[in-house]
Amino acid sequence: MSTDDQKQVGCRNDCAESLTFPKQVKNRPGLTHIDYRIGSYADIREFLLRRLDREPLLAAWTHREADDPGIALLEGAAILGDILTFYQDLYANEAYLCTAKWRDSIDDLVRLLGYHLSPGIGGKATFAFGVKGSTPVVIPASFPVKAQLEGADKPIDFETIREFIAEPAFSQFNLYRPFVHPKITNNRNTFAVETAKLTLKLEKGDRLMLVKDPTESQTLRQIVVIAEVSEKLDCTEIAIEGSWQSGNVDSHAMTAYKLGRSFRYFGYNAPPTVTVVVGQNATQVPVSFVADVHPPSSTSFKKIVAEASSFNSPDAFSVSSSPISERLSDLSVQILVSPVPPIYNPALANNSFPLDQKVDDISVGSTLLISLQLSNITPTDSDSTYFFAKRIALVSVASATHGALTGGTTVVKLDTAIGTDALRYTDIRSVEFQEVVGQAFTIMSTREADITANSSQLFYYGDGFTYKKLEERSLQLVQGQQVEQVTAGIDDTLTYPDEQITLRPLTIKPSLQKLTLGDFPLEKPPKVTVYGNLVEANQGKTEPQAVLGNGDNRQVFQTFKLPKAPLTYFNSKSETPPEVPELQIYVSDRLWKRVPSLFDRGSIEEIYIVREDTNGDSWVQFGDGKTGARLPSGLNNIVAKHRTGIGAYGALKPDTTVQGGKLERLDKIWLPDIATGGEQPETGDNAKEAAPGKVQSLGRLVTLQDFEQETLAIQGVSKVAAIWGLLNYTPMVMLTVLMERGREQEINEVQQILNTYNRCRGFQRFPIYVRPGNLRHVYLDVTIGIDPTFQQPLVKRAIQVAIGVTGEEGNGIDGTAGLFGLPRRRFGEAEYETRIAATLQNVEGVMWVKVSAFGFLLGTGDDPLTLKLPATKLNPGKLICENHEILSLHTIHFQPQFVTTISIGEC
Repeated sequence: MSTDDQKQVGCRNDCAESLTFPKQVKNRPGLTHIDYRIGSYADIREFLLRRLDREPLLAAWTHREADDPGIALLEGAAILGDILTFYQDLYANEAYLCTAKWRDSIDDLVRLLGYHLSPGIGGKATFAFGVKGSTPVVIPASFPVKAQLEGADKPIDFETIREFIAEPAFSQFNLYRPFVHPKITNNRNTFAVETAKLTLKLEKGDRLMLVKDPTESQTLRQIVVIAEVSEKLDCTEIAIEGSWQSGNVDSHAMTAYKLGRSFRYFGYNAPPTVTVVVGQNATQVPVSFVADVHPPSSTSFKKIVAEASSFNSPDAFSVSSSPISERLSDLSVQILVSPVPPIYNPALANNSFPLDQKVDDISVGSTLLISLQLSNITPTDSDSTYFFAKRIALVSVASATHGALTGGTTVVKLDTAIGTDALRYTDIRSVEFQEVVGQAFTIMSTREADITANSSQLFYYGDGFTYKKLEERSLQLVQGQQVEQVTAGIDDTLTYPDEQITLRPLTIKPSLQKLTLGDFPLEKPPKVTVYGNLVEANQGKTEPQAVLGNGDNRQVFQTFKLPKAPLTYFNSKSETPPEVPELQIYVSDRLWKRVPSLFDRGSIEEIYIVREDTNGDSWVQFGDGKTGARLPSGLNNIVAKHRTGIGAYGALKPDTTVQGGKLERLDKIWLPDIATGGEQPETGDNAKEAAPGKVQSLGRLVTLQDFEQETLAIQGVSKVAAIWGLLNYTPMVMLTVLMERGREQEINEVQQILNTYNRCRGFQRFPIYVRPGNLRHVYLDVTIGIDPTFQQPLVKRAIQVAIGVTGEEGNGIDGTAGLFGLPRRRFGEAEYETRIAATLQNVEGVMWVKVSAFGFLLGTGDDPLTLKLPATKLNPGKLICENHEILSLHTIHFQPQFVTTISIGEC
């Protein structure tokens, strides 16, 4: 034997190395991949060449290069053997369930166990409809809607589930947080008025008289000047110059008057003395500024009090206008001749007041505000000021004299007197009149957020008619990417129909979870958009009615292919398995029933089954006359009505809009939330895990493993763990279910399906409680020493696979089999620094590993991109999560540092 056929290394005696072809096939049980290949191209080529060397007749044939035809023929045989052994190994693995990789192979294998891979599921979405006009619009059932979702190659067809009445007012609107009107205190400079009750126009610069209680004569009051007027919802808000400084008001509201002109009492500015000539003597007599403003209770006349002592001529009274003459004739006026002159000429009734100017545009019935001092004796500067708001009963023009002052005046007669028997005298110099423009109105403190309110209370801004229609209406509250769907409830005491647009209370169920009351401010622009015309739709396009073929009563198990795929399925809590197709089969114009299986069915039952092939096409199969009836013979008598489309999931693609069918007064359609529920056909890996367990359970729910296997077979479920537990002191089967990311909303559907399974195929001894599981994301920093002879990018890729990072699927890195891969982890399973180091140490090319930081990320939620690293990274050596959590590592939180040194430290 030539030396070329011998291998010196590892053989002390220069013996020839034994051939590896044909390799003996030996595989221990439980392997995820079996080695069934007896040799590769190199092994077969070496075997053939060595046999050639051993042939005595060919000893002279020493050339071994491929340019020799004989050697080329041998190498061709080695290539053929390589191909055959490759496919032998591949087919051998595909022949066993635990080693199969192809979905077709897994499908064929699990069918032998009576397990069928779940078909694709259609998605569901809630669309918001915007309609125009002032009357409702009816959205019919099966109304077509088309939306381009993220990740989808083409727009997806949806159809509305049921008829819906859309209100124009609920297309898009806003809600507001609960509020209070605080009590008015000093230093307040903003006020509000209900716009609907405001009958006059308020502008910057207008004067207002703010009065706590106009029925009290010594109430708190203040004249203010408007600095700014703005509209806010149903209120007109007023900012004043300065602030309220008249004291704290034990209420949130006051009475306000818009002021026009200001007047004084006629004669308030008269000279303090008057010259009186008696005979040949001229005397300076003081002028009285005291007036009696309240009628006496015991006499029918009034006294005109004078402080002078030398006046005795009643002829000094002169009446220059007929209205005054007529009015004076009606009054019981008795002038007491005394040395004290009357205060006015002519004398006036107690509830009549002359103004300091002559005006002709004061209206009877308007309000006059009066501020003056009152006393039971001669008033002094220290007397308190009193306030009265009176209506004008009569207006007249007169010429009056007070002391040395004579002039024209407008006399106003009030509807009621002011003052009391004890407080009847005033100093006319203290009297002020304020003309009121329009009617009095109520002014309030501006609204402020109610910090004591709970998150189930909001306010709707609208009229009573639309408010009543909010009862039990579904609403979507949208702010950016955050969406909450709630049901509204109204206050029954406020359901009377009215057209006043105001804030009306709503109760929402459930209370706010993602949003807060702070997202519903009382000012505009609002932060949250509310959609009230919500219409549920599911995926699927209704295809034209199709003729499948002819029935032939002579044939058994007739099978027909549906003309278009994929057939739409939806989960149903009343079916086992839960996937139900959107399909109706009519045989000779009669509707036949779909069943899960023909096994153990009656011979005359008009039934059929539906199956999907590996290409996704759907086939309808009928009975053989023993298990299900045969088809009656007929021409084109097998007709199908079906819908197509599966897998709708995700949010609306940016910069795209929802397209709807033709509908009068339809304005726009929105998809605020994501489409959910859509699933592609079940993967082979999931079937490999679920099928054996379902076979072992024999279709019954007995053990905890039975519950786990049935749950895992439901589309959208990624991980499940079942335990016996107590909830509110009630024993039950507690299932922790981890849904695929983004499908947490479908957890209730899983609960309903399992409840049906428990009733139909379980003992119903214990209730089932499904609680959502979640991923607990961690960070990991490691320093890794690599062999300098290995390429660092390849080593890093192998490390990411071994550690099981997520987020690298787009780069072709599958970490599902790694340490943090979901299939390898259990709920509540802890992780250790030492196991991490050992896992990485086993990667080819890694020399040593040091874990420098390992801990939990900060924040909540399943999206690792929204979580934050702690300010100080720690390394506790061990991380323990809750029993409803699974540890997960995203690629952005895995920070390996590579060094090319061979060792670190002493060891």
